Amino acid sequence: MAIVRRVFQLAVVAALFASGAAFAQKETGKLIVGYPSGQSVDVVARILAHRLGPAIGRLLIVENMPGQSGSLALAAVARMPADGSVMTLSASAALAGNPFLYRNLRYDTARDFEPIGLVYDAPLLLMVNSALPIHSLKELIAYVKANAGKVNYSSPGNGSVSHLAMSELLRRTGMEMTHVPYAGSAKSLTDLAAGEVQVAFDAVAGAQPYLASGKVRAIAVSSRERLTTLPSVPTVAECGVGMDDFDMVPWVGLLAPAGIPKPVVDKVSAELARIVQSPELSQRIAALGGRPRSSTAAEFRTFLRGEMGRWAAVVKASGARVE
Repeated sequence: MAIVRRVFQLAVVAALFASGAAFAQKETGKLIVGYPSGQSVDVVARILAHRLGPAIGRLLIVENMPGQSGSLALAAVARMPADGSVMTLSASAALAGNPFLYRNLRYDTARDFEPIGLVYDAPLLLMVNSALPIHSLKELIAYVKANAGKVNYSSPGNGSVSHLAMSELLRRTGMEMTHVPYAGSAKSLTDLAAGEVQVAFDAVAGAQPYLASGKVRAIAVSSRERLTTLPSVPTVAECGVGMDDFDMVPWVGLLAPAGIPKPVVDKVSAELARIVQSPELSQRIAALGGRPRSSTAAEFRTFLRGEMGRWAAVVKASGARVE
Protein backbone atom coordinates (compact mmCIF):
# COMPACT_ATOMS: atom_id res chain seq x y z
CA MET A 1 0.00 0.00 0.00
CA ALA A 2 2.85 2.35 0.78
CA ILE A 3 4.27 1.79 -2.69
CA VAL A 4 0.87 2.42 -4.28
CA ARG A 5 0.43 5.58 -2.22
CA ARG A 6 3.87 6.80 -3.24
CA VAL A 7 3.20 6.17 -6.93
CA PHE A 8 -0.12 8.06 -6.66
CA GLN A 9 1.59 11.03 -4.99
CA LEU A 10 4.23 11.19 -7.70
CA ALA A 11 1.52 11.05 -10.37
CA VAL A 12 -0.34 13.95 -8.77
CA VAL A 13 2.84 16.05 -8.55
CA ALA A 14 3.65 15.30 -12.18
CA ALA A 15 0.13 16.27 -13.27
CA LEU A 16 0.25 19.52 -11.34
CA PHE A 17 3.66 20.33 -12.79
CA ALA A 18 2.45 19.62 -16.31
CA SER A 19 -0.69 21.72 -15.94
CA GLY A 20 1.32 24.54 -14.37
CA ALA A 21 3.80 24.46 -17.23
CA ALA A 22 1.00 24.51 -19.78
CA PHE A 23 -0.62 27.46 -18.03
CA ALA A 24 2.69 29.31 -17.90
CA GLN A 25 3.19 28.79 -21.63
CA LYS A 26 -0.09 30.55 -22.39
CA GLU A 27 1.00 34.16 -21.90
CA THR A 28 -1.39 36.95 -21.03
CA GLY A 29 -1.91 39.80 -23.48
CA LYS A 30 -3.96 42.99 -23.65
CA LEU A 31 -6.42 44.17 -26.27
CA ILE A 32 -6.80 47.90 -25.60
CA VAL A 33 -10.07 49.58 -26.62
CA GLY A 34 -10.34 53.37 -26.58
CA TYR A 35 -14.12 53.37 -26.12
CA PRO A 36 -16.51 52.62 -23.24
CA SER A 37 -17.75 49.14 -22.47
CA GLY A 38 -20.87 48.24 -24.46
CA GLN A 39 -20.12 50.34 -27.53
CA SER A 40 -19.82 48.49 -30.84
CA VAL A 41 -16.00 48.52 -30.94
CA ASP A 42 -15.92 47.08 -27.42
CA VAL A 43 -18.45 44.36 -28.31
CA VAL A 44 -16.39 43.27 -31.32
CA ALA A 45 -13.17 43.44 -29.27
CA ARG A 46 -14.52 40.97 -26.72
CA ILE A 47 -15.51 38.49 -29.42
CA LEU A 48 -12.09 38.91 -31.04
CA ALA A 49 -10.27 38.41 -27.74
CA HIS A 50 -12.17 35.17 -27.15
CA ARG A 51 -11.42 33.83 -30.63
CA LEU A 52 -8.04 35.37 -31.44
CA GLY A 53 -6.35 34.70 -28.08
CA PRO A 54 -6.32 30.89 -28.34
CA ALA A 55 -5.30 31.08 -32.00
CA ILE A 56 -2.11 32.99 -31.16
CA GLY A 57 -1.40 31.27 -27.83
CA ARG A 58 -2.34 34.13 -25.54
CA LEU A 59 -5.01 34.88 -22.99
CA LEU A 60 -6.22 38.23 -24.37
CA ILE A 61 -7.78 40.56 -21.82
CA VAL A 62 -9.83 43.52 -23.07
CA GLU A 63 -8.98 46.78 -21.32
CA ASN A 64 -11.09 49.90 -21.92
CA MET A 65 -9.33 53.28 -22.02
CA PRO A 66 -12.01 55.73 -23.21
CA GLY A 67 -11.32 59.38 -23.82
CA GLN A 68 -10.55 61.92 -26.53
CA SER A 69 -12.52 59.92 -29.14
CA GLY A 70 -10.17 56.95 -28.87
CA SER A 71 -6.93 58.93 -28.81
CA LEU A 72 -6.06 58.45 -25.13
CA ALA A 73 -5.82 54.71 -25.71
CA LEU A 74 -3.62 55.15 -28.78
CA ALA A 75 -1.26 57.44 -26.86
CA ALA A 76 -0.90 54.74 -24.18
CA VAL A 77 -0.44 51.87 -26.67
CA ALA A 78 2.26 53.81 -28.54
CA ARG A 79 4.45 53.54 -25.41
CA MET A 80 3.77 49.85 -24.65
CA PRO A 81 6.05 46.87 -25.43
CA ALA A 82 6.30 45.88 -29.11
CA ASP A 83 6.47 42.16 -28.40
CA GLY A 84 2.99 41.01 -29.39
CA SER A 85 1.61 41.22 -25.86
CA VAL A 86 -0.35 44.41 -26.54
CA MET A 87 -2.70 45.27 -29.41
CA THR A 88 -5.44 47.83 -29.89
CA LEU A 89 -8.74 47.82 -31.72
CA SER A 90 -9.18 51.39 -32.91
CA ALA A 91 -11.37 53.37 -35.28
CA SER A 92 -10.81 55.71 -38.20
CA ALA A 93 -11.62 58.83 -36.17
CA ALA A 94 -8.75 58.27 -33.72
CA LEU A 95 -6.25 57.04 -36.32
CA ALA A 96 -7.00 59.15 -39.38
CA GLY A 97 -9.14 62.07 -38.18
CA ASN A 98 -7.98 63.12 -34.71
CA PRO A 99 -4.37 63.85 -35.75
CA PHE A 100 -5.77 66.76 -37.77
CA LEU A 101 -8.41 67.82 -35.23
CA TYR A 102 -6.42 67.91 -31.96
CA ARG A 103 -3.36 70.09 -31.42
CA ASN A 104 -1.41 67.98 -28.92
CA LEU A 105 -1.90 64.27 -29.51
CA ARG A 106 0.86 62.12 -28.00
CA TYR A 107 1.21 59.74 -30.94
CA ASP A 108 1.93 59.68 -34.65
CA THR A 109 -0.32 57.20 -36.45
CA ALA A 110 2.15 56.52 -39.26
CA ARG A 111 5.18 56.16 -36.99
CA ASP A 112 3.96 54.63 -33.73
CA PHE A 113 1.80 51.68 -34.85
CA GLU A 114 2.07 48.50 -36.86
CA PRO A 115 -1.18 47.83 -38.79
CA ILE A 116 -2.31 44.20 -38.46
CA GLY A 117 -5.63 44.11 -40.28
CA LEU A 118 -8.99 45.70 -40.93
CA VAL A 119 -11.96 44.25 -39.04
CA TYR A 120 -15.11 46.08 -40.15
CA ASP A 121 -16.60 49.34 -41.30
CA ALA A 122 -19.92 50.99 -40.42
CA PRO A 123 -21.64 53.21 -43.03
CA LEU A 124 -23.63 56.19 -41.78
CA LEU A 125 -27.27 56.93 -42.47
CA LEU A 126 -28.46 60.36 -43.56
CA MET A 127 -31.72 60.80 -41.65
CA VAL A 128 -34.48 63.36 -41.26
CA ASN A 129 -37.28 63.79 -38.76
CA SER A 130 -40.32 62.09 -40.30
CA ALA A 131 -42.49 65.18 -39.84
CA LEU A 132 -40.54 66.89 -42.61
CA PRO A 133 -41.82 66.55 -46.21
CA ILE A 134 -38.51 64.99 -47.26
CA HIS A 135 -38.02 61.54 -48.79
CA SER A 136 -34.80 61.99 -50.77
CA LEU A 137 -31.52 63.87 -50.78
CA LYS A 138 -32.76 66.05 -53.64
CA GLU A 139 -35.78 67.04 -51.56
CA LEU A 140 -33.54 67.74 -48.55
CA ILE A 141 -31.33 70.07 -50.59
CA ALA A 142 -34.37 71.94 -51.93
CA TYR A 143 -35.94 72.17 -48.45
CA VAL A 144 -32.77 73.47 -46.77
CA LYS A 145 -32.22 76.11 -49.46
CA ALA A 146 -35.87 77.22 -49.21
CA ASN A 147 -35.63 77.47 -45.41
CA ALA A 148 -32.30 79.23 -44.98
CA GLY A 149 -31.19 79.49 -41.35
CA LYS A 150 -34.04 77.32 -40.06
CA VAL A 151 -32.61 73.79 -40.35
CA ASN A 152 -30.34 72.23 -37.73
CA TYR A 153 -28.39 68.97 -37.80
CA SER A 154 -27.10 66.99 -34.85
CA SER A 155 -23.96 64.91 -34.38
CA PRO A 156 -22.40 62.85 -31.56
CA GLY A 157 -19.83 65.59 -31.09
CA ASN A 158 -17.67 68.26 -32.66
CA GLY A 159 -15.13 66.60 -34.96
CA SER A 160 -16.90 63.22 -34.91
CA VAL A 161 -17.09 61.24 -38.15
CA SER A 162 -20.79 62.10 -38.31
CA HIS A 163 -19.98 65.81 -38.07
CA LEU A 164 -17.24 65.58 -40.71
CA ALA A 165 -19.43 63.55 -43.08
CA MET A 166 -22.18 66.15 -42.85
CA SER A 167 -19.70 68.98 -43.30
CA GLU A 168 -18.49 67.35 -46.50
CA LEU A 169 -22.07 66.86 -47.71
CA LEU A 170 -22.90 70.51 -47.01
CA ARG A 171 -19.75 71.73 -48.73
CA ARG A 172 -20.43 69.73 -51.87
CA THR A 173 -24.15 70.50 -52.15
CA GLY A 174 -24.11 74.14 -51.11
CA MET A 175 -26.53 73.52 -48.22
CA GLU A 176 -26.25 75.56 -45.03
CA MET A 177 -27.42 74.06 -41.73
CA THR A 178 -26.57 74.84 -38.12
CA HIS A 179 -24.51 72.19 -36.33
CA VAL A 180 -25.77 71.06 -32.90
CA PRO A 181 -23.11 68.81 -31.32
CA TYR A 182 -24.02 66.39 -28.51
CA ALA A 183 -21.99 64.25 -26.14
CA GLY A 184 -22.68 60.98 -27.94
CA SER A 185 -25.24 59.53 -30.35
CA ALA A 186 -27.97 58.66 -27.85
CA LYS A 187 -29.12 62.22 -27.10
CA SER A 188 -28.44 63.34 -30.68
CA LEU A 189 -30.80 60.72 -32.10
CA THR A 190 -33.38 61.22 -29.35
CA ASP A 191 -33.62 64.90 -30.23
CA LEU A 192 -33.77 64.07 -33.95
CA ALA A 193 -36.76 61.80 -33.29
CA ALA A 194 -38.37 64.50 -31.13
CA GLY A 195 -37.91 67.17 -33.80
CA GLU A 196 -35.55 69.31 -31.72
CA VAL A 197 -33.14 68.98 -34.67
CA GLN A 198 -34.19 68.08 -38.19
CA VAL A 199 -31.29 66.17 -39.81
CA ALA A 200 -28.44 63.84 -38.78
CA PHE A 201 -25.76 61.59 -40.22
CA ASP A 202 -25.24 58.72 -37.75
CA ALA A 203 -24.54 55.02 -37.30
CA VAL A 204 -27.08 52.37 -38.23
CA ALA A 205 -27.06 50.51 -34.91
CA GLY A 206 -28.17 53.47 -32.80
CA ALA A 207 -30.71 54.60 -35.38
CA GLN A 208 -32.60 51.31 -35.66
CA PRO A 209 -35.13 51.91 -32.84
CA TYR A 210 -36.03 55.34 -34.23
CA LEU A 211 -36.37 54.03 -37.78
CA ALA A 212 -38.60 51.23 -36.51
CA SER A 213 -40.79 53.71 -34.60
CA GLY A 214 -41.34 55.75 -37.75
CA LYS A 215 -40.13 58.95 -36.09
CA VAL A 216 -36.98 59.09 -38.22
CA ARG A 217 -36.62 58.48 -41.96
CA ALA A 218 -33.40 57.32 -43.68
CA ILE A 219 -32.89 58.96 -47.07
CA ALA A 220 -29.31 57.96 -47.99
CA VAL A 221 -26.33 55.89 -46.88
CA SER A 222 -22.76 57.22 -46.83
CA SER A 223 -21.04 54.22 -48.48
CA ARG A 224 -20.58 53.43 -52.18
CA GLU A 225 -22.77 50.32 -51.82
CA ARG A 226 -26.23 49.95 -50.33
CA LEU A 227 -26.60 48.21 -47.00
CA THR A 228 -27.91 44.65 -47.14
CA THR A 229 -29.88 45.36 -43.97
CA LEU A 230 -31.55 48.46 -45.53
CA PRO A 231 -31.59 47.66 -49.26
CA SER A 232 -34.23 50.27 -50.13
CA VAL A 233 -32.08 53.19 -48.91
CA PRO A 234 -29.95 54.59 -51.79
CA THR A 235 -26.34 55.66 -51.48
CA VAL A 236 -25.51 59.35 -51.67
CA ALA A 237 -23.81 58.58 -54.99
CA GLU A 238 -27.07 57.18 -56.36
CA CYS A 239 -29.13 60.24 -55.43
CA GLY A 240 -28.42 62.16 -58.62
CA VAL A 241 -26.91 65.25 -56.99
CA GLY A 242 -23.48 65.11 -58.62
CA MET A 243 -21.58 63.20 -55.93
CA ASP A 244 -20.83 59.88 -57.63
CA ASP A 245 -17.64 59.45 -55.56
CA PHE A 246 -19.14 60.21 -52.12
CA ASP A 247 -17.84 57.61 -49.64
CA MET A 248 -17.62 58.61 -45.97
CA VAL A 249 -17.45 55.43 -43.92
CA PRO A 250 -15.86 54.99 -40.48
CA TRP A 251 -13.89 51.76 -40.02
CA VAL A 252 -12.16 49.74 -37.30
CA GLY A 253 -8.82 47.92 -37.42
CA LEU A 254 -6.33 46.02 -35.26
CA LEU A 255 -2.88 47.50 -34.60
CA ALA A 256 0.14 46.94 -32.36
CA PRO A 257 2.97 49.19 -31.19
CA ALA A 258 5.54 49.83 -33.93
CA GLY A 259 8.47 47.41 -33.92
CA ILE A 260 6.53 44.21 -33.32
CA PRO A 261 8.36 41.30 -35.06
CA LYS A 262 7.14 40.57 -38.59
CA PRO A 263 6.49 36.85 -37.92
CA VAL A 264 4.15 37.87 -35.09
CA VAL A 265 2.37 40.39 -37.33
CA ASP A 266 1.94 37.80 -40.08
CA LYS A 267 0.59 35.18 -37.67
CA VAL A 268 -1.89 37.50 -35.96
CA SER A 269 -2.99 39.04 -39.27
CA ALA A 270 -3.73 35.64 -40.82
CA GLU A 271 -5.73 34.49 -37.78
CA LEU A 272 -7.57 37.80 -37.63
CA ALA A 273 -8.67 37.54 -41.28
CA ARG A 274 -9.92 34.00 -40.68
CA ILE A 275 -11.94 35.07 -37.64
CA VAL A 276 -13.40 38.18 -39.33
CA GLN A 277 -14.68 35.96 -42.16
CA SER A 278 -16.24 33.45 -39.75
CA PRO A 279 -20.06 33.35 -39.52
CA GLU A 280 -19.98 34.14 -35.79
CA LEU A 281 -18.18 37.46 -36.09
CA SER A 282 -19.64 38.39 -39.49
CA GLN A 283 -23.19 38.03 -38.17
CA ARG A 284 -22.40 39.96 -34.99
CA ILE A 285 -20.85 42.81 -36.97
CA ALA A 286 -23.89 42.92 -39.28
CA ALA A 287 -26.19 43.10 -36.24
CA LEU A 288 -24.22 46.16 -35.11
CA GLY A 289 -24.81 47.86 -38.46
CA GLY A 290 -21.35 47.11 -39.83
CA ARG A 291 -19.71 45.20 -42.67
CA PRO A 292 -16.82 42.71 -42.16
CA ARG A 293 -13.59 43.98 -43.79
CA SER A 294 -10.73 41.48 -43.62
CA SER A 295 -7.31 42.40 -45.03
CA THR A 296 -3.64 41.54 -44.86
CA ALA A 297 -1.29 43.67 -42.78
CA ALA A 298 0.22 45.17 -45.95
CA GLU A 299 -3.22 46.02 -47.35
CA PHE A 300 -4.22 47.70 -44.10
CA ARG A 301 -0.99 49.73 -44.04
CA THR A 302 -1.64 51.04 -47.56
CA PHE A 303 -5.31 51.68 -46.75
CA LEU A 304 -4.43 53.57 -43.56
CA ARG A 305 -1.97 55.82 -45.39
CA GLY A 306 -4.64 56.73 -47.94
CA GLU A 307 -7.28 57.32 -45.27
CA MET A 308 -5.04 59.72 -43.38
CA GLY A 309 -4.63 61.84 -46.50
CA ARG A 310 -8.35 61.72 -47.25
CA TRP A 311 -9.53 62.61 -43.76
CA ALA A 312 -6.92 65.37 -43.47
CA ALA A 313 -8.52 67.03 -46.49
CA VAL A 314 -12.03 66.58 -45.05
CA VAL A 315 -11.04 68.06 -41.68
CA LYS A 316 -9.33 71.02 -43.34
CA ALA A 317 -12.34 71.72 -45.53
CA SER A 318 -14.70 71.50 -42.54
CA GLY A 319 -12.69 73.96 -40.46
CA ALA A 320 -13.32 71.79 -37.38
CA ARG A 321 -10.90 71.93 -34.44
CA VAL A 322 -11.10 70.25 -31.03
CA GLU A 323 -9.19 71.65 -28.09
